[in-house]
Amino acid sequence: MSRRSKPQLRLVTGSEEAARVITSHGRPRERSQPIRWSVLLVRILGLAWGGAITAALLDEVSNMPHLPFATAMGMTALLVITLFFVTREGVPDWRGDLVYRRREMIDDEDEDRDLLTQLPTFQHFERRLHDEFNRARKAGRQLSVVLIDVNNLSAVNKEYGVRAGDEVLRHVAKAIDSTRRYNDVVARLGDDEFGVILLDSGEDGVAAFIERLEDRLARDSAQADVGGRGISLWAGVCTGNATSVPSMTAAETVLEAAMTSLDAAKQDRERRRRMWLSA
Repeated sequence: MSRRSKPQLRLVTGSEEAARVITSHGRPRERSQPIRWSVLLVRILGLAWGGAITAALLDEVSNMPHLPFATAMGMTALLVITLFFVTREGVPDWRGDLVYRRREMIDDEDEDRDLLTQLPTFQHFERRLHDEFNRARKAGRQLSVVLIDVNNLSAVNKEYGVRAGDEVLRHVAKAIDSTRRYNDVVARLGDDEFGVILLDSGEDGVAAFIERLEDRLARDSAQADVGGRGISLWAGVCTGNATSVPSMTAAETVLEAAMTSLDAAKQDRERRRRMWLSA
């Protein structure tokens, strides 16, 4: 459910890693470290297996019949049994890194997904931003970040209830996800904040995306059940954006610039609201 209090989207690095919390579903978690003895055990068994195969080959030119062959078969069976049990938690590849089962990978993807909107969380957004920024910088291409803030969500929660606010968030999330291109990245960053990474896109691409999104929201409304009757809730958004330039050397720079742009847009929205109320 949407919350009444709104956390601030902030950029943190270094020692603040543990404090980075955007939503309850976007909180980074510490992954349990793999058991290192399993890596060592498999490597030892691999060496032993190789030695046993070598001994079997030497059997062809030695006077010890059957002993090397029996040793090779025994080590092979031991290796197969060990791999069967070790792969339940992951098996090391040739570099010593654990290769996890597909089901565990799917579970990790599910943990990076917001329960309300089914969009990826800030954790996923941040990871993709770093990867795509470095890739775009090496290729000499541009990358843009668009931050989206839903207007007056707290007022909707107060007047119609948090369930109505949830429907507004789902509606906006669906509109953003439907507006983006296939390879763009969208995520829920906070209670009423979303982020989009526009790949290989400059200022013109940003303007076209925002125009399409606002047009979609202007044509469709969120539907909510309040007191046993259905109502339509029209959602407006405030946006901020930034585009990478060659002088930028870190992904945080683009995100920080987009946050500054969003803050300025929100202040302008509040200024215009006060002027309208005082008119």
